[in-house]
Amino acid sequence: MLNQRQIPTRTGTTRWERSTVWGLLRNPAYCGRACYGKTELRPRQRITRPLRQRNGMASRNSANHERQRQDWIEIAVPALISAETFALPQEQLEQNKRHSPRRTLEPSLLQGMLVCERCGYGLYRTSTQTSARRLYYYRCIGSDAYRHLKGAVCENPPVRQDQLDAAVWAEIVRLLEDPKIIQEELNRRLEAARNADPLKWRQEQLHRDHARLSKGMDRLLIAYQDGLMSLEQLRSRMPELRRQDQAIQAELQSLETAAADQTKYLRLVETLGNFRGRMRHVRIP
Repeated sequence: MLNQRQIPTRTGTTRWERSTVWGLLRNPAYCGRACYGKTELRPRQRITRPLRQRNGMASRNSANHERQRQDWIEIAVPALISAETFALPQEQLEQNKRHSPRRTLEPSLLQGMLVCERCGYGLYRTSTQTSARRLYYYRCIGSDAYRHLKGAVCENPPVRQDQLDAAVWAEIVRLLEDPKIIQEELNRRLEAARNADPLKWRQEQLHRDHARLSKGMDRLLIAYQDGLMSLEQLRSRMPELRRQDQAIQAELQSLETAAADQTKYLRLVETLGNFRGRMRHVRIP
């Protein structure tokens, strides 16, 4: 509606997105409570689809990990709306989590894994109710006109979930019946995991950042000991350096764990026969 009425955003050069409105509704500054420290640096929890398609590693951690509400730093600011008005969208957002049609109660085989060949957007699962039963489909995000300012960007029709899941599962079982193919692929991935250049490059970069921060903290301590810096200045600057150093060490530990886990899971060759036997008896609902 904001885009249709041509109401400008704060910058005036972009369009309104649902995520922008969602952020406005959740921002307590509008009711007089500005908060800082709402997010923190933590190791990346998952690999996004664009990274997975490029077979890449995350170049840095993301700051979009939300802290617990009690850890936020809150200050008073002039309120634009009352606390009662601010509470109304919070209740609605909480209800949306429970009742939204996007809430997946019955996950499907390929949900979150499909990408449209024509436009590159991901496919999501949707459904329609017939007179006899409910049918599920995989639909391209690019075909939804309401998601794009100039209308749909893709003409690919939806695909029946049950038919596509069954076809993909049959192909998986067929490949598993040939142990030579599986063993060659696992050997290739195991070798790639041992010699992953992006992983090694990221680890080297983190080690360099750790050395730089350590030197910075040492220089601050030396400056304080030589009387070039007051205790208040030291206390104001040292915690930030320590926080950055802890984030780097946490990511290093995460990378080492991920590399070890990847090697462990790729040793499927040792139990491949039993694994294939179990897969033959799995049915796709």
